[in-house]
Amino acid sequence: MSLNFSELAERIGLDESDYRELVELFVETGMADYSQLKTALDDGDNQQVARSAHTISGASGNLGLMQVHEVAKRVERAASEGHLDNLPADVATLKALLDDIAQFMVA
Repeated sequence: MSLNFSELAERIGLDESDYRELVELFVETGMADYSQLKTALDDGDNQQVARSAHTISGASGNLGLMQVHEVAKRVERAASEGHLDNLPADVATLKALLDDIAQFMVA
């Protein structure tokens, strides 16, 4: 994943420093939300999977992190429709994207 913080910040009307702070916060909360999502998926809790995915989707969309947003939206939609058996690949992709962003932040 390649992130141009300057461009992403400009798109949402922030300076790069403020944007980076928001992305750091997103990574922290996103990982916690992912953990809840994964636990809910393991427990077969459609509603909690959908809620956690919705939270990740909203936050990532607000920050212009569209790859994360789109995957989280797919997870939310599938969970809302009761299709948890189709989610492991998308959930793994979501985790990989969050990990990529976290790695990019420290690079």
